[in-house]
Amino acid sequence: MRAMRAAAWVLVMAVVAACSDSGEPEAGAALQVGVARRDITPTAATAPPDGSVYLGGYGFGPERPSSGVLAPIFVRAFVVSSAGGTIAFAENETQGAFAAYKQGSYGHADVARAVEEATGGAIPRTHVIVGSDHSHAGPDTTGVWGGLPDAYLEYLRDQTVGAILDAYAARRDAELWTGSTDATDLIRSQFDLPPNDVVDGELRVLAAVPPGGDPTAPFGLLVNYAAHATVMGGDNTLVSGDWPAVVADAVERRFGIDAAVVMVADVGRTQPRDGDVPADTDVERLEAYAARVTDRVLAAASGLTRHAGGEVASAQLFLREPYANPLFPLSFLGTQIARSDRAPWLEAETIGTVVSAARVGDLLFVAIPGEGYPAIQQTLERHVDAAEHFVFGLANDQLGYLIAPESGYPQVLAAAPDNDNAVFNVSSRIGDHVACVALAASRAVGLAVADEPPTCAPYAAEDHTLPF
Repeated sequence: MRAMRAAAWVLVMAVVAACSDSGEPEAGAALQVGVARRDITPTAATAPPDGSVYLGGYGFGPERPSSGVLAPIFVRAFVVSSAGGTIAFAENETQGAFAAYKQGSYGHADVARAVEEATGGAIPRTHVIVGSDHSHAGPDTTGVWGGLPDAYLEYLRDQTVGAILDAYAARRDAELWTGSTDATDLIRSQFDLPPNDVVDGELRVLAAVPPGGDPTAPFGLLVNYAAHATVMGGDNTLVSGDWPAVVADAVERRFGIDAAVVMVADVGRTQPRDGDVPADTDVERLEAYAARVTDRVLAAASGLTRHAGGEVASAQLFLREPYANPLFPLSFLGTQIARSDRAPWLEAETIGTVVSAARVGDLLFVAIPGEGYPAIQQTLERHVDAAEHFVFGLANDQLGYLIAPESGYPQVLAAAPDNDNAVFNVSSRIGDHVACVALAASRAVGLAVADEPPTCAPYAAEDHTLPF
């Protein structure tokens, strides 16, 4: 199996080399985009000995070994090149992966390093953003719910790198168009009182269209929406990418494209409003809810706005947050998760992680390392001068819930343990901290940031330089 992977890797690299020797578009092309997808479904070959894995997201501990596969799962990639270089976005259909792992070099940071090496630096590691769709029917990439064989983590890493390289090799001249629609009625907050009752109901799309082409016929599409991937309930034991995967498949069929990348947004405390969906089974409910989301994707894609040109810029900043969860000591948590317990990811009781921002012209893309609360998105919208603000949750790392604003934390803590937001949380202030570093990253990519909120004052003097 390893020999077959090596041969496939050599073939991909040959294609990449033949396509382009640099990260810049060909002369005369203002912008290029490529999309691709690769299968990451657990099988006897990819997750030996029998292809069964634990599913993550419900309860605690190894309670849900998979009994089969409802539908294949994928990692999908969307790569953009222009003046300034290349950025890569990718999303896998798992519960949520870490920047680095105890077991080996299987994390998002390892993916980014491999992409940089494979492209000869044309895609720097700081220009790679990889997220998870947070499917609670997806493989448990955290270790909290039973974990995965090392062979599968290696396979997931290699397929993620491969999907990005495939998309890089498939780049073609393009225009970028954006659209959005209100989908607030399809989601709900787990809390009814302010400040935790507000949701981010905007569904955003990024479309790649041939130069001068019909914007209703894109060759690549990226979708950004804030709904937990929990339509498949806790009794389900079949592998699935939940609603993001069903929506991606439907959009790919609708437009006849190679990949539609659905990257979840600020999903913290935000659940799909699927209780009123007519269905007798979880599978029927999944199809029906995903159909509703797909309709909104198509509505957003029917009223697109073109963004001319577009210099590419990217910045990745390091964040250090002291662990301060009153429900679990770090010594206990460290025994339950597969996340690296070495510097810079953990030093004494301080968690290290990354926050990324990327810019294409006047478009902002921010990667946050967990299940961000809507206040993070709203902070970016209020303070960063961008035509559209895309926020990717569970991207480049997974630190659980990023509760924001901190003033709402007591309400969340009081709901524990029946509600798990305070259980899977580093500290009461981490959401505000992430939002402030996201503002700094937005400024680093050349966007104007005005009137930073007072909550950012404690972090003004922090050193966010990457330690690796």
